[in-house]
Amino acid sequence: MLLKADYHQCIFVVLIAGLTGCQQPVEDSVAKQMDTTTSAAAATQGKKLTDVAGQATIPVQQTESKIKKTIPKIAEPYIGRYQTTISCDDPFVNCKGGSSDFVVNLLEDGTAHRTMIHSGQITYTSNMYYHQDRWSYDPVYHQVILHRSSGVDFFYDVDKQSNLVMNLDKTAYATEINKQYFAEGNPFPKQAYRLKKEK
Repeated sequence: MLLKADYHQCIFVVLIAGLTGCQQPVEDSVAKQMDTTTSAAAATQGKKLTDVAGQATIPVQQTESKIKKTIPKIAEPYIGRYQTTISCDDPFVNCKGGSSDFVVNLLEDGTAHRTMIHSGQITYTSNMYYHQDRWSYDPVYHQVILHRSSGVDFFYDVDKQSNLVMNLDKTAYATEINKQYFAEGNPFPKQAYRLKKEK
C-alpha cells in the first residue's frame, strides 16, 4: 500500500516539474513578442502628443496614396459614392418590409463597393449586405459598368447631373452570362433606379 502511494506521488511530482519547466520558455517568448510588438508600434507611431494636440483629428497616415490608380482619366469624374432607397417590395433588395438603401462606392483603383442596408420596420437592428466588385467606364455609351464577382455586368447610364441610372435592357441582355443569370430566377430590379451622386 505504501509503495502504491509513493508511486502516485512520484508521478505527480514529475508532472508538476515538467509543467513548471515548460512554462518558463513560453512566458519568455510571449514577453519577447510583446516587446517586439510594442517597439514596432512605437517606431511606426512616431508622433508626440504635443505634435497633435489642438488638432481636430489625429492626422491619417498616407495610406490613400498607396492606392494604385487604374481608372483612366476620362472615368475620374465618376469616382464617388452613389445612393438610392428601394422599397422592399422589389425582390432586388432581398428584404421584408420597409426599404433598403442601395449604396455603390466607385474607387480610383477600379474597385466598386456595393452595399444594401436594410432597416426593418419592427426591429432596431439593420441588416447589411456588402460585396466588392470592379467597375469601368464606357465613353461610347456614356455608361458606368459594374462587373460583379459572379460575372454578371450591371450597366448604368450617366445623366446630366452625373447620377447613375440603371439600364435594365442592357443589363438583362448584354452578355450570355447575364441572360443565364436572370433566366435562373436571380432577382432583377423592377424599375430603373437612379443612384444620386453624393457631393
